[in-house]
Amino acid sequence: MRVSSRQRAIVEILLQEQKSMTVGSIAEQIGVSARTIHRELDVLDSFFEHYGLKLLRKAGAGVEVAGTLEQKQALRVDVLHQTTTEYTAQERKVLILCALLEAKEPVKLISLALDLKVTTATISHDLDDLELLLAQYELSLLRKRGYGVELNGSEASKRRAISRLLSDHLDDHQVIDIIRENIQNKNLRDIDSISERLLGLIDKEKLIKVENALSHLEEELPYSLADSAYIGLVTHLALAVERVEKGENIHFDELTLHELLGTPEYEAAQTIMERLKQTFQMEIPAAEIGYITMHLRGAKLRNSQDEFLWPENAELAASTQRLIQYCEERLGVPLRDDNSLFHGLLTHLEPALYRLKRKMEIRNPILDQIKANYAELFTVMKEAVGRVFPELHVPDEEVGYLVMHVGAALERTRQELQRYRALVVCSSGIGSSKILATRIKKEIPEIISLQNLSVFEVGRVPESEYDLIISTIPLPTSEVDYVVVSPLLPQEDIQKIKYHLHHAGQTRQIAAKAPDFPLEGDQAGRHLKTLSHYAGFADELVEGFAVKNWNNRGQSMEHILSQMCEELRKKGTIRSVNAVVSQLLAREELGGLGIPDTSMALFHGKSEEVAKVSFTLHLLEEPVQLRSMDEQEMSIRVLLLLLGPTKIPREGLEVLSEVSSLLIEEETQSIFETGEVQQIADYIAGKLYSFCLKKTGLERTK
Repeated sequence: MRVSSRQRAIVEILLQEQKSMTVGSIAEQIGVSARTIHRELDVLDSFFEHYGLKLLRKAGAGVEVAGTLEQKQALRVDVLHQTTTEYTAQERKVLILCALLEAKEPVKLISLALDLKVTTATISHDLDDLELLLAQYELSLLRKRGYGVELNGSEASKRRAISRLLSDHLDDHQVIDIIRENIQNKNLRDIDSISERLLGLIDKEKLIKVENALSHLEEELPYSLADSAYIGLVTHLALAVERVEKGENIHFDELTLHELLGTPEYEAAQTIMERLKQTFQMEIPAAEIGYITMHLRGAKLRNSQDEFLWPENAELAASTQRLIQYCEERLGVPLRDDNSLFHGLLTHLEPALYRLKRKMEIRNPILDQIKANYAELFTVMKEAVGRVFPELHVPDEEVGYLVMHVGAALERTRQELQRYRALVVCSSGIGSSKILATRIKKEIPEIISLQNLSVFEVGRVPESEYDLIISTIPLPTSEVDYVVVSPLLPQEDIQKIKYHLHHAGQTRQIAAKAPDFPLEGDQAGRHLKTLSHYAGFADELVEGFAVKNWNNRGQSMEHILSQMCEELRKKGTIRSVNAVVSQLLAREELGGLGIPDTSMALFHGKSEEVAKVSFTLHLLEEPVQLRSMDEQEMSIRVLLLLLGPTKIPREGLEVLSEVSSLLIEEETQSIFETGEVQQIADYIAGKLYSFCLKKTGLERTK
């Protein structure tokens, strides 16, 4: 006997329920009248009897199906063609979201229940849970009896939710594999794989065509994209094409779009859009260019370290330092002097903050692993970002990436704290001792000091002068104090020494201390050359430092800056006043320059018209109102001017970056605000002296 879709729905509802249901309840779920249900039940009487089941209709009690579980299962398999796939609660919610995101009209709860083989009560409970999740994307559910359930919110919010679903439940390899397999869209009931269902949100052929359209992307951008960012872009564009085809157009803020004009990413986005139009033979709204541009800007990886060393965003450098300082104080580990950590975080935070401010999706496939390996650090970093960026919601995925940077710094610190001194005893003569010592230096860099001794000299060396004895022969002393190895130092002997150092030996810490023996070979020359590069720029900056008082009453910022730059022109620091002033004013337009909780502002920039690095301090008679780095209005009495040439070596950039990073320290701020020329100059000189020594590895602990 053939059954209609409506009759099928009635049968499914009755088989799911363990007790009687009223006709009115069934009618409400399906969206028809009670009279229609009565008529359909009359037809279904003989249908149930064919499977040995009895349709019981009791006045006032409702309707139910009587029979064994085996008979009911036979009906499901034979007639309703149900599969036996069962989903977890989490998988169900994913599938419900997929259905709601794809639907153009309200979805009936009974339809979702039939597809997922659960009761409508279960679906209703799942929807309650989903409302909390959807609120994060500024989406909501409209639920009415007899109407069904509908997803409300902007197209941008819906795309963010889709992107999050894909990133949470698919890794990059799955996306690529599924694209390659070119799985066709299927009915939800026929899909056992959640991955397939998620990729069903985007047509697979579109993914492949989009990937082809991006084949020249590397040539069109001044930097490369990480694999995950590239796959994210492919998915984003395929989703955009899919949604536009369905008439779901997105809106983009005109002011933000204007800010993006002229950027390399905007030009690349225009090129991509033209290719997509030709590939899919369709008109794509201009607003989509804005979103592609944002994706590219939010995913970029800077290849040139020279670029990020220059403090174009001093506020970002300040935020980076505050983040590091908080972690240092909470963890009790020195981190502020780790330049690799500072520059690594600074580079990461620029595109990260761009993504966060625009609520772009962030995925971190190893988040669980990070939480497991760095539980304490994760908690500390979550607190840190809450304090440093209180205006932003920073998801765990992003916190995880920041943890990786600090985790690497902690590992470097741990290694630096482990420095050992060893005595080398070899019975085969000087030649063998030298070979063994060379092997030790190469394979175990933690050992920074080696002395070659004969077996008779061992007892004459005070224990305070070594941490371990490495010998090729047994010695008349406790085995705890030495390790016997082969003169050729095979791999197993290397591991034996490391184990002894890290677990059994004395771990006297000689952290950040230079060895007490002379530098060997060309080391001294290299150190001197490096030191001279850094010291040259540091000296130039200190030599040119000046403090000047200005009567600025009734003067515009342009006029004040022009006077300051004219003084620098007279000293030969800059060549063109107008060009430098214009660049400084343009930089001010991009974002606040005031240093929070001070009365200082930092004007900074690089220009072809700047002849040499320069740092000067200017005291204003009358305070001026400027935006702070956290975009608040503030009163400024001290203007700091930090300038550098466009083509400046890396060492010069690092010196300038060091000066800008000093500005967030309370000690620096209090000294600068005194206006005492000699005190400030001495302070800067001292800080840059330590910085130069640190860059060459010559700084000693006090």
